[in-house]
Amino acid sequence: MPLPHKLTLTITFWLINFSISLSQSNDPVEVADLKALFENLGNESYEIRQKAQNQIINQGKKDRDGILDKSFKFYNQTKDPEIKYRLRSTMLEIIGSTLKPEGFIGIRMVDAPMRIVNDGEVENIRAVRILSVVPNTAASKAGLKPGDQIIRLDGKKFPDQGLAYVELSKYIRAKSSGEEVKLNITRGFGVNMQKMEIDIKLGERPEGLGADRKIEAFNEWFQDSLKKDSEDISKDSDQP
Repeated sequence: MPLPHKLTLTITFWLINFSISLSQSNDPVEVADLKALFENLGNESYEIRQKAQNQIINQGKKDRDGILDKSFKFYNQTKDPEIKYRLRSTMLEIIGSTLKPEGFIGIRMVDAPMRIVNDGEVENIRAVRILSVVPNTAASKAGLKPGDQIIRLDGKKFPDQGLAYVELSKYIRAKSSGEEVKLNITRGFGVNMQKMEIDIKLGERPEGLGADRKIEAFNEWFQDSLKKDSEDISKDSDQP
């Protein structure tokens, strides 16, 4: 006996909605499914490989340590070079995506040791000379100019040893965008020299300039994971 027309339409409509809800589901991937995703990284189909990699990366952004740990273990277990390659790039992407944005001033600079007079006494100090200022950056907004010399950073002198501009770069990059730093600078020379104190709200380091930082962070994490894994194996072998 055929189904009533109205009931047929209702069932068809329900099936269509159910199918759409499945295809659009954004539910997190269950841990049990991770192994299948890892194995799909070596699938013959490029689309399946790419989809699996994207799913792992998305989960890694939600559960960084958990997904990295499981990815690293599978990386060590698998013999498939394609899976190893994709897992390595996946772990790199997860680590890179969770790094906090670096602070950025926006200047080209050079080391410039100089002499200044403090309370009538001549003092040799390390300083950073600004060669140029990038437009629309923290430096340009704060009024820094080419030729300015930075002599103190947040109230502290640069170390006597090493390059001052390297210390400045490391200090700024360790900060987050939006944080403020205080710079003591000199402008001009001789009797025309001005001493100024400038507060700068750091910008965000442009994408691309921090590519090396992502690789450095990954290499550090990967080496630490290898060391930890080796220590765990050693402990297990020592047990009776």
